[in-house]
Amino acid sequence: MSAPVSALAKKVESAIQGQGFVLTMGGEPTFIPRHPEGAEWNNEAMGPEKLGYARRLAARLLRERYPGGLVMQIFGKQYPGEPLPRWVVLTLHRHDGVPMWRHPEMFLLDDERGSNTDAEARRLIATIASKLDLTQYVLPCVEAGESADAPKGWVLPLDRQNDDWVSEAWPFSRDEPVELMPGKSPIGLRLPLGKLGARHLRRALTVQVTDGVLHLFVPPLDFDGFATLLRVLERSAVERKVSGLVLCGYRPDSSPAVTSLGFAADPGVLEVNLPASRTWEEYDETLRDITEAARAEGLVTTRLHLNGHVQGTGGGAHVLFGGPSVDENPFFERPQLVGSMLRYWQRHPALSYFFSGQYVGPGSQAPRVDETLSPKLYELETACIGADAANGAADRGILDRLFRNLLTDSAGNMHLAEISIDKLWNFESPAGLQGLIELRAFETMPDVADQSLSALFVRALVAMLAAQPCTGSLVRHGARLHDRYMLPAALWEDLGEVCEDLRAAGLPFERAWLQTIFETRFPVLGRLSLPRGQVIVRQALEPWPLMAEMNSGGATSRMVDNSTDRLEFSLSDPSVLDEGQVVVNGVALRFCDFGGTLATGVRYKAAAGWPALHPHVSVQSPLRIEALDRAGRVVARAQYFYWNPEGPRYDGPPRNVEEALARRAARWRPGDASQAASDEQCTPMEAAHCEESYYTLDLRRQPPR
Repeated sequence: MSAPVSALAKKVESAIQGQGFVLTMGGEPTFIPRHPEGAEWNNEAMGPEKLGYARRLAARLLRERYPGGLVMQIFGKQYPGEPLPRWVVLTLHRHDGVPMWRHPEMFLLDDERGSNTDAEARRLIATIASKLDLTQYVLPCVEAGESADAPKGWVLPLDRQNDDWVSEAWPFSRDEPVELMPGKSPIGLRLPLGKLGARHLRRALTVQVTDGVLHLFVPPLDFDGFATLLRVLERSAVERKVSGLVLCGYRPDSSPAVTSLGFAADPGVLEVNLPASRTWEEYDETLRDITEAARAEGLVTTRLHLNGHVQGTGGGAHVLFGGPSVDENPFFERPQLVGSMLRYWQRHPALSYFFSGQYVGPGSQAPRVDETLSPKLYELETACIGADAANGAADRGILDRLFRNLLTDSAGNMHLAEISIDKLWNFESPAGLQGLIELRAFETMPDVADQSLSALFVRALVAMLAAQPCTGSLVRHGARLHDRYMLPAALWEDLGEVCEDLRAAGLPFERAWLQTIFETRFPVLGRLSLPRGQVIVRQALEPWPLMAEMNSGGATSRMVDNSTDRLEFSLSDPSVLDEGQVVVNGVALRFCDFGGTLATGVRYKAAAGWPALHPHVSVQSPLRIEALDRAGRVVARAQYFYWNPEGPRYDGPPRNVEEALARRAARWRPGDASQAASDEQCTPMEAAHCEESYYTLDLRRQPPR
């Protein structure tokens, strides 16, 4: 960390303390293997490798960062089309140094098969029940239609009341065992609770063996009860000399005395749920340690695409803000802060697009409020006025009621909004009462230093807005949003304005610190050299549209049209074209001023595919790029290929970054200088612009020559 960044971080924390509140922050970086293969590393959440990576990463952190900690496997939501609930490998570590589990060698912390038998499961639950003095309540569990002589596992109804463990007789027996609900989940999730009477105990501990692995399923408990039960479970496991153990079930209620870290199955990536940090320095240390541990286990933060494009993993790296507890939460104490954040983010599109991934726009995982429905802006302004007038702390639900129907994606999903309040105070979500605001337009970056720096940037903005609220109307960006602000030069200019605001607030975040993110996010694809400078071609953004619903294998899904690409053309010096012009596919470019940089965009059909818009438009790659002098003579030329110029396919994905960069470079083909410097003349067409493409030449709309 450089001295200027460290100095700014101290100023940010001082500013937050001066406002009299504690602002915690967390994140959700994502990782993939160095050579990702299979659907689980592309678009599916679960697969044969991911759980093993999660367990090995948890084991390493247990050894290096959280000695005495606990590893357990919990279960989240089951999505349509997925056979099992998504798992989360969780580590828990006490701040007071008291070990939560003294024998980590018992845990199965890999994806290997175990050697346990059903007899081990029966003996273990018998030992546990004996230590709890509840032996008579243990029952066998069977799959539907199977014999009671071959139980799938064992269940002990169990709860804690007044510091005592209690159980009761369920309406089953050894001769008429518990018949499990159909499925492949752990038996603790498949108990037939609907067959129990209203007064029956509904919490239970279960033990089963699957593929030789001993699964010990813990019921939902508060932290004190959970910690007390762990001591009984560990003593029992030691007595039975258990190995190949997976502790699973329900995580305990949160406790300020415990740090938790989650490794979650997410589509295409392994997501890490960072623990809440009270300062950016703490966040930075945690993020760097976890990234280093992940790298040691063969996990990286860079995805190499077939055509040589180098990006982050493609998964999110959302930044979350909250407080130490729901009783000490800056958003509940100051509802006006939420309104300020919404207004400021909406006014500065760079905050939505600069740190996000390849896919932006209304169908993305983090759409802006003015991308989902423009009329929302008027209603959002009204809701922000309501937040300005709200009293702090007295009504935690006021922010949810104000914004829940406005901060959504186009389908009404609260979770998939750029600024998500799904975890703020939402009674309709199992994890909705956490007092958290999630900034979702952040994706994992190849360099952990850049990832951490982006989090400091937004923390500084929250500190600024707490001291200097953003008021007034929202901006009607209109067509400029997906025209002007798809260009790197426009986003860089907007970031400059944001940095000036921070400087004026006494928090001098230098825009130059974000230069490496800019170069990674918008790489230079080629340069056209001219006597007075260069024409620089960069990758720009393209908001891929959602297609109509399609039926695929009985499930309804919506694809995106990714057949269109957008590039930015900029000049290294305004005088570069004093004596000529730049032409792409025979159409002259019109440059605009973005904070002193002359730039323009070119939008074109890069590939054929289905589903997609505009089947009448032919593929327009390669782009023919020419520089003309005033007489119309070609003085420099190049071709840019969206895909492999040597053929329809690549020989597998790049093996490393160097090979990826070589593939990218091969898609830019400079023309022969001797051929360009000739009497060949070109008469370019004038660009057909409209409101939606004022800053961008859309080649799909140009008339044929």
